[in-house]
Amino acid sequence: MKNFKIQNKLIGENRPTFVISEIGINHNGSAEQCAQMILRSKKAGADAVKLQISNPEESYHKKTSSYAVFKKNSLSSTQIEKLKNYAQSQKIIFFATVGDFKSLELIKKFKFPAAKISSGLITNEPLIKEISKLKIPIIISTGMSFKKEIKKAIFISKKNNNNAGVAILKCTSLYPAPHDTINLNAIENFKKYFKIPVGYSDHTIGSLACLSAVNFGATIIEKHFTLDKKQKGLDHKLSADPAELKDIISNIRKIEKLKGSSLIKPHKLEIKQRGKMHRRIFASSDISPNETFTLKNIALKRGHKTTKALEPKYFKNVLGKKAKKKIKNDEEIIKNKIK
Repeated sequence: MKNFKIQNKLIGENRPTFVISEIGINHNGSAEQCAQMILRSKKAGADAVKLQISNPEESYHKKTSSYAVFKKNSLSSTQIEKLKNYAQSQKIIFFATVGDFKSLELIKKFKFPAAKISSGLITNEPLIKEISKLKIPIIISTGMSFKKEIKKAIFISKKNNNNAGVAILKCTSLYPAPHDTINLNAIENFKKYFKIPVGYSDHTIGSLACLSAVNFGATIIEKHFTLDKKQKGLDHKLSADPAELKDIISNIRKIEKLKGSSLIKPHKLEIKQRGKMHRRIFASSDISPNETFTLKNIALKRGHKTTKALEPKYFKNVLGKKAKKKIKNDEEIIKNKIK
């Protein structure tokens, strides 16, 4: 599985989870609000912020609700350029979902470091091909998609983007998505079948799905972000607010530590505990010279400090033997005390 970089962030297996704060159009057409969202995303610990850039005349039929939403809430080219520069000053990655060929020109012009293919665009093969020609990393959401469609989108992306990197996100295209539609078990199959980095794009309410996805092996987490869930719009209610986003990212970093190593062996800090915690052979009463060791005068005890007492595997060998000398209660049993 080939890892890849978006700017200075390496994405893939055994790397920190790449967390995307999905601003989308939750800026409501306000560049000032978008700038504030970039800042709050950075403070929450996100690696990247992402917009949805679409030209409504090219992307949507005029009778669709999406046309009206994007017509009202789209940012200008000048505003997008300023926001990209602002994100750069805040040292947070700034990129976008590319909705159409006209929007693609903005991505080219401002040299975005990556591009997103949304679930609704995964069958738009002509657009994916043109995006891939930019030779930048591509992240593809897979909501509503069958395996063959995902495979084709990956193939087109890889064929043209000069090994810049491709990742896919397990996604359920429902808003909000009920928990029983998420199917996080599929993440492992995605990894085995497509052999590229796999993440998770969330449309549920709350943080449980994002945190669980990291445990299931997601290397990218995309969570919708808002400054206020009470704002009007489809995505606000299922988005994380600043406090929630900070909490999600903090818990993701904790989960990464909890996952740790897959090796079956104690942690190096545990090794020091073995002498203190494991049982050893000790006298359980005073033992006279030549007295036979029995279950009445020896026992397997935890020592009060690191000890050289014999390990439990020698217990049966000690039983029936005789003491060389006097041994006091709680004294360790070692070889030179046994006849």
